[in-house]
Amino acid sequence: MNENCCRKQSPKNLPLACEAARARAGELNSISEYLYLSIMFAEAFPELSGYFEKLSMEEMHHHRALGELILRLGGDPAERSTVRNSGGINLCQDCDSRAPVAATRALKNNIVGERKDCENYRRLAAIAERCGDVSAATLFSKFAADEARHAKEQEKMLK
Repeated sequence: MNENCCRKQSPKNLPLACEAARARAGELNSISEYLYLSIMFAEAFPELSGYFEKLSMEEMHHHRALGELILRLGGDPAERSTVRNSGGINLCQDCDSRAPVAATRALKNNIVGERKDCENYRRLAAIAERCGDVSAATLFSKFAADEARHAKEQEKMLK
């Protein structure tokens, strides 16, 4: 979380801005993770790699919009973050047998993460509504729908 996000806000905006900062840090991790997966699967599964790259760009748009929201709420969208990737995908030896297993594991992990993000954005939309911030509630609801779509798309890839 960005501790600086809470310095300049009115007490009314404080909870919403801090929640947005937490969500923004999560989006940064998603951007990094999807780019990592795109690189790792580029050779074995070019279409999957392209899909992960596309997702990273969608998450980047979420990251930017959350930064703009934080700024509108009186916070500072600067962040100190330690980006974590799942790592550990080794496709160098026996790529033909390892890649499908690694891809399946990555998709399953992503689905879990996207579902959690969907629920979190629904929760944030409710907080924004209670704060009377209709535009923030709309933004969070849109992001919840995006994350639900990401989960469904990846579920289809598993079939």
